[in-house]
Amino acid sequence: MNRLSWLGVVAGTAMLAVAVPTQANAAIVFGTGPAPGSTDNVIVNACASPVLGPALTVTGCLNTSQTTDVNFTSDENLLLTEGGGQAQLVSQDGAFSYLEISLDPGQTFAILELNIDTNADGTVVFTVQDQNVSSGPLALDENGVNRFYVIGTAGEDFTSLSFVTTVGVTSVDLVSDVKQVRIGGVDDGGGGFPIPEPATIALFGAGLLGLGLARRRRKA
Repeated sequence: MNRLSWLGVVAGTAMLAVAVPTQANAAIVFGTGPAPGSTDNVIVNACASPVLGPALTVTGCLNTSQTTDVNFTSDENLLLTEGGGQAQLVSQDGAFSYLEISLDPGQTFAILELNIDTNADGTVVFTVQDQNVSSGPLALDENGVNRFYVIGTAGEDFTSLSFVTTVGVTSVDLVSDVKQVRIGGVDDGGGGFPIPEPATIALFGAGLLGLGLARRRRKA
C-alpha cells in the first residue's frame, strides 16, 4: 500500500473515532431518550400466544418475530393492551412500582427501550439481574416524557431486567402505564445478534473507508 493509501486509512479512523461514542469500559449502559441501536416494537394483537391478564405476568411478542414472547412481571396484577400498534401496560388497580421484563427461558436480549408515564414526580432505578448491576436514580417527571434505555455492550446481554419507582428512598406506586417498549439484540440460544463494541464498529468502518479511498486513488 502506498503512502496515500495509508493516509486514507488514518483519515477514516480519525473521522469515525469522533463520530462513534466510546463506552467500551462499561458493560451495561443506562440512559435517557431513544436507544442508540436497532430495536423491535413489542406488540400484542398479532402474537401467537399473548397473555393479557389480569395476571402477575402478562405476555406480548416482538413485531418482527411474533413467536418470540416478551414477558412482563410485577408484584400486582397487570393488564396488557395495545395502543398505536404497540404494547401498553397498566396495573389492575391503576398504578404500580415494580416491573421485570424477560424473554422465554434460553433467550436473551441486549437493548431495552421504554417510556414510563407517572402520576407524580419521583425516580426510577433499573437493575440487570444477570450482572447484579443497577443504574443510579433517574428522574421521573409527571408531566414529561420519561423515556429510558438499557444496553449491554462488549458482548454483554441479559435474560431479564427490572425497575422500581421511588420517592426518596421509599418504593411508591408511581407508574400509570409503560408503553413504547422496544427490544434489540435478541439471542434465541443459537448465537443471536451480538452488539459489537463501539471501538470495533469504528475500526471496521475506518477500514472500509480507507480501502475505498485507496481504490479510488488507484483508479485515478
